[in-house]
Amino acid sequence: MRCSPIHGNGVFALAAIPAGAFVTEYRGEMISRGELERRIAEREAEGQGDAPIYYFEIGEDRYIDAAAVVENNPARFINHACDENCEAIWNAEAGRMEIFALRDIAAGEELSFDYGFELAGFFEHPCRCASEHCCGYIVAKPLRPALMKKLARHARAKAARR
Repeated sequence: MRCSPIHGNGVFALAAIPAGAFVTEYRGEMISRGELERRIAEREAEGQGDAPIYYFEIGEDRYIDAAAVVENNPARFINHACDENCEAIWNAEAGRMEIFALRDIAAGEELSFDYGFELAGFFEHPCRCASEHCCGYIVAKPLRPALMKKLARHARAKAARR
């Protein structure tokens, strides 16, 4: 882990990683949506609303909170990128979130995956990946065409008001 050009801290490959290889596990405490909402409200009440979050949604009412698991847990620092080189897969049998390489990753390259955020509230999650395919916001890949249409409509409306 070291300073990332994408955002904050990032995780970088110490050696070349072949496509399909297991990279690491996203470790943390399993919590419900209700507990997640309680923790988010608590953070905001304490004035920590802008602090990094380490929640990973694994189902409709299941999340992994990696905030308290700091030892041997580099996955929580893997940044989002629109041209991700890793993917996160829930292993139901093992009960864990696993990170795998989508393609060959060179030694020294920053690891990234698609955070898969919903379209609602996209403006709260600007993307800094600088990829040529970056849509400007952290939104799941299947939702990016809809986001681009929404941004184009907004730009047209703004231009018409001038």
